[in-house]
Amino acid sequence: MMSASAALRARIVRLKYEEGKTGLFYAVSPDLKGLLVAKPTMDALKEAIPGAIRDLYAACGEAVEVVFPAEDRDPEYYPWVAVPPGVFAWMKKGEEGTTGN
Repeated sequence: MMSASAALRARIVRLKYEEGKTGLFYAVSPDLKGLLVAKPTMDALKEAIPGAIRDLYAACGEAVEVVFPAEDRDPEYYPWVAVPPGVFAWMKKGEEGTTGN
């Protein structure tokens, strides 16, 4: 059984972007085995990443929402943040409360 703190924990998924010889852009991760996303443009690649991360966690029985790419100074890997759906809903609720100010 997963503890309450583990159920609320954010996941950091580091991604490495590469451009293949055929012009496709790829994203792979040392943190999430099996992650491989390939798209014709970097914008399309970044758009597809949240769904790929979400699907791989779902295949392992864990629900997550991919919130955003995080800032980091690592020149090789780019971190993305994934959180449980309850945390995501709480974050969205907080954002909605600040939009009226």
